[in-house]
Amino acid sequence: MSEQANSQEVTRALQDRALAWPDLLKLMREPKASTRFDETIAVMQAAVTWKESILLPLGENLFIVNKKGRAIIKTTAGAELCAWNENWKMQCRVIVRRSRKDLEKVFPVEHLTIDSALVELREWICPLSGTLLDVDCVPPTYPVEIDFTPDLKAFYEDWLGRELPVKL
Repeated sequence: MSEQANSQEVTRALQDRALAWPDLLKLMREPKASTRFDETIAVMQAAVTWKESILLPLGENLFIVNKKGRAIIKTTAGAELCAWNENWKMQCRVIVRRSRKDLEKVFPVEHLTIDSALVELREWICPLSGTLLDVDCVPPTYPVEIDFTPDLKAFYEDWLGRELPVKL
């Protein structure tokens, strides 16, 4: 088997969480393959049903994609949420758990250490599939924030050394 095929198989197994711990540890300790990003994108692209090309994954079920020359955020299920640099959470369904009774639905009572008077749990849900996209544990009335907005231009041009395939 060729080294290229091996690399692609390892990337697929990594993405599918099918690597044994010793193999994963070895992979983490080795220098990263220069083809890993493209292989990862190819594996992710093969797993979705829509045709827009993935520019960058934002999470397990969330991607920045190229839709007709524009960068947008899209879920695995195909929900188009917003432009790449907007707050995608504002387009999701949300479950807010504020009471101890609500929190006991997701935490075993013996492990529940969250004080519901101080924090609430927000579960961000894909509007199409109901897939959990993210969870925030924040004080009540805390603003809705996303973790980060990547610098797509710098990532593509400075890190990958190629032209960004969309206009920003």
